[in-house]
Amino acid sequence: MHLYIVRLVLIAIVPTSASCALAGDTADFTGKYIAEPSKKAPSSGSTLEVVQKEDAIEITLLMSEKRTVSRCPLDGTEGDYTSPGGIAGKCKARIKGRNLVVESVVVVTNSRVRTKERWQLSQDGKTLAIKSEHDFPDAPPEVSAALSDDTSMTTKYKRVDNK
Repeated sequence: MHLYIVRLVLIAIVPTSASCALAGDTADFTGKYIAEPSKKAPSSGSTLEVVQKEDAIEITLLMSEKRTVSRCPLDGTEGDYTSPGGIAGKCKARIKGRNLVVESVVVVTNSRVRTKERWQLSQDGKTLAIKSEHDFPDAPPEVSAALSDDTSMTTKYKRVDNK
Protein backbone atom coordinates (compact mmCIF):
# COMPACT_ATOMS: atom_id res chain seq x y z
CA MET A 1 0.00 0.00 0.00
CA HIS A 2 2.83 2.38 0.91
CA LEU A 3 4.54 1.76 -2.48
CA TYR A 4 1.24 2.49 -4.25
CA ILE A 5 0.99 5.94 -2.56
CA VAL A 6 4.60 6.74 -3.45
CA ARG A 7 3.89 5.93 -7.11
CA LEU A 8 0.80 8.15 -7.09
CA VAL A 9 2.80 11.03 -5.62
CA LEU A 10 5.54 10.58 -8.23
CA ILE A 11 2.98 10.51 -11.04
CA ALA A 12 1.50 13.77 -9.73
CA ILE A 13 4.85 15.53 -9.15
CA VAL A 14 6.81 14.62 -12.29
CA PRO A 15 4.46 16.33 -14.80
CA THR A 16 4.32 19.41 -12.57
CA SER A 17 8.11 19.57 -12.38
CA ALA A 18 8.37 19.22 -16.16
CA SER A 19 5.95 22.07 -16.73
CA CYS A 20 7.83 24.24 -14.25
CA ALA A 21 11.07 23.54 -16.09
CA LEU A 22 9.44 24.42 -19.40
CA ALA A 23 8.00 27.63 -17.96
CA GLY A 24 11.48 28.58 -16.72
CA ASP A 25 12.80 28.23 -20.27
CA THR A 26 10.29 30.78 -21.59
CA ALA A 27 11.47 34.39 -21.55
CA ASP A 28 9.33 37.24 -20.26
CA PHE A 29 9.94 40.22 -22.53
CA THR A 30 7.97 42.67 -20.37
CA GLY A 31 10.02 45.79 -19.72
CA LYS A 32 11.36 49.06 -21.06
CA TYR A 33 14.38 49.06 -23.38
CA ILE A 34 16.55 51.71 -25.04
CA ALA A 35 18.24 51.04 -28.39
CA GLU A 36 22.02 50.93 -28.42
CA PRO A 37 23.72 53.06 -31.09
CA SER A 38 24.90 51.08 -34.13
CA LYS A 39 26.63 51.73 -37.44
CA LYS A 40 23.27 51.75 -39.29
CA ALA A 41 21.53 53.89 -36.65
CA PRO A 42 24.19 55.76 -34.63
CA SER A 43 21.71 58.04 -32.87
CA SER A 44 18.51 56.04 -33.01
CA GLY A 45 17.71 56.48 -29.31
CA SER A 46 14.42 54.65 -29.73
CA THR A 47 12.61 53.31 -26.69
CA LEU A 48 10.69 50.06 -26.64
CA GLU A 49 8.08 49.30 -23.99
CA VAL A 50 6.81 45.71 -23.95
CA VAL A 51 3.94 44.19 -22.01
CA GLN A 52 3.73 40.42 -22.37
CA LYS A 53 0.53 38.71 -21.30
CA GLU A 54 -0.60 35.13 -21.68
CA ASP A 55 -2.57 35.82 -24.88
CA ALA A 56 -0.70 38.73 -26.54
CA ILE A 57 2.29 41.00 -26.52
CA GLU A 58 1.86 44.77 -26.66
CA ILE A 59 4.75 46.71 -28.16
CA THR A 60 5.06 50.47 -27.83
CA LEU A 61 7.85 52.10 -29.85
CA LEU A 62 8.93 55.69 -29.26
CA MET A 63 11.15 56.85 -32.10
CA SER A 64 11.93 60.44 -33.07
CA GLU A 65 9.20 61.64 -30.70
CA LYS A 66 6.61 59.49 -32.50
CA ARG A 67 4.80 56.78 -30.53
CA THR A 68 3.36 53.67 -32.18
CA VAL A 69 1.53 50.82 -30.48
CA SER A 70 1.01 47.27 -31.74
CA ARG A 71 -0.87 44.43 -30.09
CA CYS A 72 0.15 41.04 -31.47
CA PRO A 73 -1.78 37.94 -30.33
CA LEU A 74 0.25 34.87 -29.35
CA ASP A 75 -2.38 32.37 -30.56
CA GLY A 76 -1.82 32.70 -34.33
CA THR A 77 -4.63 35.19 -34.96
CA GLU A 78 -3.93 38.67 -36.30
CA GLY A 79 -3.79 41.81 -34.21
CA ASP A 80 -3.32 45.51 -34.91
CA TYR A 81 0.14 46.67 -35.92
CA THR A 82 1.50 50.16 -36.54
CA SER A 83 4.83 50.52 -38.35
CA PRO A 84 7.47 52.94 -37.05
CA GLY A 85 6.37 55.25 -39.88
CA GLY A 86 2.76 55.17 -38.67
CA ILE A 87 1.29 52.81 -41.30
CA ALA A 88 -1.46 50.53 -39.97
CA GLY A 89 -1.24 46.80 -40.61
CA LYS A 90 -1.65 43.39 -39.01
CA CYS A 91 0.66 41.32 -36.79
CA LYS A 92 0.92 38.05 -34.93
CA ALA A 93 3.52 36.64 -32.56
CA ARG A 94 4.63 33.36 -31.09
CA ILE A 95 7.00 32.37 -28.34
CA LYS A 96 9.57 29.70 -29.14
CA GLY A 97 11.44 28.88 -25.93
CA ARG A 98 13.44 31.96 -24.97
CA ASN A 99 12.70 33.66 -28.31
CA LEU A 100 9.80 35.66 -29.65
CA VAL A 101 8.88 35.82 -33.33
CA VAL A 102 6.79 38.81 -34.46
CA GLU A 103 5.42 38.87 -38.01
CA SER A 104 3.75 41.96 -39.45
CA VAL A 105 2.32 43.08 -42.78
CA VAL A 106 1.58 46.61 -44.00
CA VAL A 107 0.42 47.75 -47.43
CA VAL A 108 2.31 50.62 -49.07
CA THR A 109 1.11 51.86 -52.48
CA ASN A 110 -0.74 48.59 -53.19
CA SER A 111 2.28 46.43 -52.25
CA ARG A 112 2.68 44.35 -49.11
CA VAL A 113 5.74 44.75 -46.93
CA ARG A 114 6.23 41.76 -44.63
CA THR A 115 8.52 41.96 -41.64
CA LYS A 116 9.69 39.06 -39.51
CA GLU A 117 11.42 39.91 -36.26
CA ARG A 118 13.26 37.40 -34.10
CA TRP A 119 13.59 38.65 -30.56
CA GLN A 120 16.20 37.11 -28.29
CA LEU A 121 16.60 38.04 -24.65
CA SER A 122 19.98 37.49 -23.01
CA GLN A 123 20.22 34.97 -20.15
CA ASP A 124 20.44 37.79 -17.59
CA GLY A 125 17.46 39.59 -19.20
CA LYS A 126 19.38 42.85 -19.62
CA THR A 127 19.87 42.83 -23.41
CA LEU A 128 17.28 42.33 -26.12
CA ALA A 129 18.46 41.65 -29.68
CA ILE A 130 15.89 42.00 -32.47
CA LYS A 131 16.80 40.70 -35.92
CA SER A 132 14.48 42.13 -38.58
CA GLU A 133 14.02 40.79 -42.08
CA HIS A 134 11.73 42.31 -44.70
CA ASP A 135 10.32 41.02 -47.94
CA PHE A 136 8.15 42.49 -50.65
CA PRO A 137 5.97 39.71 -52.13
CA ASP A 138 4.06 41.97 -54.55
CA ALA A 139 7.14 43.58 -56.11
CA PRO A 140 8.75 42.14 -59.27
CA PRO A 141 11.29 39.43 -58.28
CA GLU A 142 14.36 41.49 -59.18
CA VAL A 143 13.11 44.49 -57.18
CA SER A 144 12.11 42.32 -54.21
CA ALA A 145 15.52 40.62 -54.18
CA ALA A 146 17.38 43.94 -54.37
CA LEU A 147 15.31 45.48 -51.58
CA SER A 148 15.44 42.41 -49.33
CA ASP A 149 19.25 42.25 -49.45
CA ASP A 150 19.51 45.68 -47.88
CA THR A 151 16.80 45.46 -45.21
CA SER A 152 18.01 42.80 -42.79
CA MET A 153 19.41 44.21 -39.57
CA THR A 154 19.81 43.51 -35.88
CA THR A 155 19.06 46.13 -33.23
CA LYS A 156 20.21 45.71 -29.65
CA TYR A 157 18.34 47.21 -26.73
CA LYS A 158 19.34 47.57 -23.08
CA ARG A 159 16.70 47.04 -20.40
CA VAL A 160 16.24 50.18 -18.30
CA ASP A 161 13.83 48.78 -15.71
CA ASN A 162 13.21 45.57 -13.86
CA LYS A 163 9.64 45.07 -15.13
